[in-house]
Amino acid sequence: MKKNPFLRWKRLIKCRSFFHVMSLTLVLTLGSLSGYGAKAVRDTISLNLQEVKLERFVEVMKQKTGLNFLYNSLLFKDAKPVSVTANGENWETVLKRVLDKEGFTYDVKDEIVVIKRKAETTDEKFVIVKGKVIDSRKEPLPGVTVLLKGMTIGTVTDVKGEFSIRVPQGVDSLIVSFIGMQTEYLKLEKDKLEYTIVMKEDVMRLGEVVVTGYQEFDKTRMAGSVSSIKAEDLYFSGTNTLEQALQGRLPGVVITNTSGLVGVRQKTRVRGTSTLLGSQEPVWVVDGIIQEDPLPFDTQTFNSMGEINSDNFDYIRNFVGSSISWLNPNDIESITVLKDASSTAIYGVRAANGVIVIKTKRGKTGAASISYSASMNVAEQVTYDKLELMNSKERVAVSREIFQRGLTASWSNNNIGYAGALSQYLNKEISGEEFEKRVAKLETTNTDWFDILFRNPFSHNHSLSISGGSEAVRYYTSLSYSSTKGTAVGNDSESSGANVGLDMTVTDKFRASFTLAGSHGTTKGFTIVSPYEYATKTNRSIAAYEDNGELAYYQKESGYLFNIINERDESGTSNKTLSLNTNLNLNYDFTESLKFQMLGSVNIASVIGESWATEKTEYIAKIRYYDYGAYKAVDDKYKNSPLPVGGEYSQDENKTVSWNWRNSLSYDKVFNGVHALTTMLGLELSSTKNTGFSSTAYGYLKYRGKSFTQVPTVLINPYGKTEYANELMKKFTRKVTDRKTNQLGAYLTMNYAYDGKYVVNFSVRLDASNRFGRYANENFNPVWAGGLRWNVSREAWFSKQNIVSDLSLRFSYGYQRNMATNYSPSLIVKVPTGALSEITDLNTGDDLLEISSLPYEDLRWEKTSSYNYGLDMGLFQNKIRVGFEYYVKKGKDMITSLLVPREYGIENMPVNGGSMENSGWELSVNFTPVRTKNFTWDMGMNTSKNNNEITKVGVQNLTWKTAVGGNYYKKGYPVSAFWAFDCDGIDPETGYPIINLDVHDGSDPLNDPTAYMKYAGKLDPDFTGGLTMSFRYKQLSLSTSFYLQVGGKKFLMEAYASQTLPSEYENLSSELNKRWRPGDTSAKFPGLPDRNVVNFYLPNNKTYSNVYEMYNYSDVRVVNASSLKCNSISLNYSFPEQLAKRFGVKFISMGASMSNPFTIAHKDFKGRDPEVATGAQPITSSYSFSLNVTF
Repeated sequence: MKKNPFLRWKRLIKCRSFFHVMSLTLVLTLGSLSGYGAKAVRDTISLNLQEVKLERFVEVMKQKTGLNFLYNSLLFKDAKPVSVTANGENWETVLKRVLDKEGFTYDVKDEIVVIKRKAETTDEKFVIVKGKVIDSRKEPLPGVTVLLKGMTIGTVTDVKGEFSIRVPQGVDSLIVSFIGMQTEYLKLEKDKLEYTIVMKEDVMRLGEVVVTGYQEFDKTRMAGSVSSIKAEDLYFSGTNTLEQALQGRLPGVVITNTSGLVGVRQKTRVRGTSTLLGSQEPVWVVDGIIQEDPLPFDTQTFNSMGEINSDNFDYIRNFVGSSISWLNPNDIESITVLKDASSTAIYGVRAANGVIVIKTKRGKTGAASISYSASMNVAEQVTYDKLELMNSKERVAVSREIFQRGLTASWSNNNIGYAGALSQYLNKEISGEEFEKRVAKLETTNTDWFDILFRNPFSHNHSLSISGGSEAVRYYTSLSYSSTKGTAVGNDSESSGANVGLDMTVTDKFRASFTLAGSHGTTKGFTIVSPYEYATKTNRSIAAYEDNGELAYYQKESGYLFNIINERDESGTSNKTLSLNTNLNLNYDFTESLKFQMLGSVNIASVIGESWATEKTEYIAKIRYYDYGAYKAVDDKYKNSPLPVGGEYSQDENKTVSWNWRNSLSYDKVFNGVHALTTMLGLELSSTKNTGFSSTAYGYLKYRGKSFTQVPTVLINPYGKTEYANELMKKFTRKVTDRKTNQLGAYLTMNYAYDGKYVVNFSVRLDASNRFGRYANENFNPVWAGGLRWNVSREAWFSKQNIVSDLSLRFSYGYQRNMATNYSPSLIVKVPTGALSEITDLNTGDDLLEISSLPYEDLRWEKTSSYNYGLDMGLFQNKIRVGFEYYVKKGKDMITSLLVPREYGIENMPVNGGSMENSGWELSVNFTPVRTKNFTWDMGMNTSKNNNEITKVGVQNLTWKTAVGGNYYKKGYPVSAFWAFDCDGIDPETGYPIINLDVHDGSDPLNDPTAYMKYAGKLDPDFTGGLTMSFRYKQLSLSTSFYLQVGGKKFLMEAYASQTLPSEYENLSSELNKRWRPGDTSAKFPGLPDRNVVNFYLPNNKTYSNVYEMYNYSDVRVVNASSLKCNSISLNYSFPEQLAKRFGVKFISMGASMSNPFTIAHKDFKGRDPEVATGAQPITSSYSFSLNVTF
């Protein structure tokens, strides 16, 4: 009889349950059975059963004999169907014949037949067969099932992959099976008692189990869109984050680096952007628990100039990692991305941006296995190469031109560089000969700011894990330590973590698992200075050190002395993060099909950030009004200083406590071998509380016990000796943040499959939250989704051809909702800070209150409907695997900002006023061009394209800076759309850029800056893809990973940073070497700005600019951001088993790798990294060496 292929999914579940202890204690008391009385037992029976379950045979025997049969319901779990024919035979003869064949026996007492597993007896003739099971890489495979052919008696391999089994006479074969591997049938040879079994990967079954965080499904029963990858297939250099390791590895997942600094998080998007003002990041889930961000999400706000508001706390928060930064990469087993409504609906209102599910490693049965891994990483230093910056001689030439053409202006600096030397010569302070010597020295100084401020950083990482246990209790524990140095001196990160996981089989029905993970990390960065920005924008003719080796100070624009090394060393930021994550998972099986699960978790994350600037910095000198040490306490300048002693200190503390409690009841059963039904009903409660405190204080004495001095509240005018209030006191700030999000959800999932061919699934979830209005109809609005799947390859007619070996078609539709937790429907008022805090009502004496948020009781969920069409196909016996998806996501009721009259006390309030649409496709192809005994070549490719369009949006506070920054949400354009000024070339008479400010027909320049600007494109790429290749020759393997992005536009760095005449402090782009000069009628680059460059009002008559500033953000400065980036090249060698044993270990491997070795980008980038070419610090190449040992 042909075996039903759909039973594969059930076998997977059986394999996972194999490690559970299947035992039952039967307590039989004659008193409890006395009610049966004496029964007439028939000696002979007749029956004819064909391919029935053993349970059915026993039931028929009970009917035929009148006896009672007792047995453990799980005893026959792995028994094969039996065929029995008897005609007037003794019932015991029939029973014994059937049970013997299946490895069971029985006892009869008081008309009760107790069936049990046959005990192995010493007088039976048998031989002991031993063996070892390994994979194609010769690595041992623990947990492999080894069965005697024709029987259910078997064993499992230990951590070494070894087994020992008693083989009775008459058994000539062993069946060896393991998830993801092809089943091997070992023919036993006479007199041979030891075997080595090599298992091959089963491409048909690899990755079939999909982890959703709530359930684990056979992939052939999933109608939704999911992508999975094993942690062992990801590249970790020791310095890259999990997000960076995922770049280019999964279709539809776009990871963008924002900076090369250590500790800065990356931007992650799954199938585009699905919200405007809420968090656009996907939900991260670890072992079923949603991970909350260590800092509450806040929407960016803009000032009246359209620029993003920032403060000292933003510098601190820039160096706080993501919600999964605490996780040790070595503890990860697999990662699954849920992308459409069908796969994410069970997560309710949190999942509109996608869900990334991480499954961590668990303990395995066997003796303790100890694994140690270490990596060392050395990165290249940032240099002037490929940065297109002037050297000292070129920069002096610019200064010489300024004075030769008489372009000097009142704001030009005459104290340093060429201008300073010329000023001294003109004032006859130095001779002409001395002037020429100084200019010659300036031309050759060429201060290498990158060599001074940057380094070749050395980083190292260590991880130790122990796994093992019995069938009753299994454990996995790990320790990790990481020290990462950034390429910028002063940018470091250090972290350590520990993880303990226990899995316990208490009884055959009750199982429990517990996990406790903790981590601590410190990240150091910069606050008032940016080494990369300074190195790229500062004149190289300025010296960092005096001839005697001391720091060389120069007078900055502020008029106070400045040295970047001093400024860096006397300021900074430090973030200390502490996280504690724990969960308890309880499972009880009422029956083999009906099961209950309780999952509870408590997660605590604490972030303590601080930033400081001591009194020795130029930053504090601007507050103090004189250079450090210039005056003493008896001087008038000292007495009249707002901050005569001490510096500035800011602290930002955030604590997040979240808990989750989930209870679910699941039913999983196959009826008549073809009808598979899986359902789950559950209730989930969760709460997240963010508490924070931020403050800024002055008078900070870092080197005197980190204490604070008293800042004078009044100052004394040195002329009239009158007293007046110190305005600095208003800058002392204290702010408390208190945000709580409660959520209640109920969910139901149903999955039905017929004969493994036709699949229907449906999920619905009802959510309520305190973050929205009080209208009852807005709570418990459902999130639902359904899907269909047709496994075409399981049709009988499909096997008649041999080209397409596997084919599945999928469709899903769903209705999602999104919860923007950063908004509240309630009225929020506060007592203002500063001078306003002293104002009270004249009649009541009550404090003056300031509105933070207007009430909007009708604030609702954001809604998204999505369609997904999918195709999965295997060609040529699955040597080539192809996956294709097409999707459409339509969002409405998106939260936007509504402008309100100033009389309301605030400028805007959140309303449900936006909508957008995302559509796109994804393609993945995996194949093995070459596979021989010693050599394998594997390739994987994925591509995706996302189209995004805003279809409705509210009124915004707009300026041209909002438009060029990609922060203008405009109907009919993508979320990341940006605009540029239209440059018509260079004026041949003046060298000024010509900017076309003509207003487009039918546009409104008063309220829409794009009325006189040009659409430049979108910041996000149109098309992304990844390519991975791996080559294996015996024990040696070589792997590569590439990331492709096509489309997307960016502005190059500013051509004229000052937009006016360059000061002596500035370095300039070497593009200026081709600048316009008098008499040049064909120049493509503007000439130097002069005193005649003035600001003027733009067509809206509200904001102003000048032609050089607009040139920096014009269409001629927009470049194509397409690039092909090699993420990694790695080489690994696994030592032969015999050699490893000589070292006293089970396994040892060593590897060398290179990260970011090269990038092929648009020629306009001049070799710079397109991801950060607009001015952020680039990511440099690094080299890693790794060691992995198993004891």
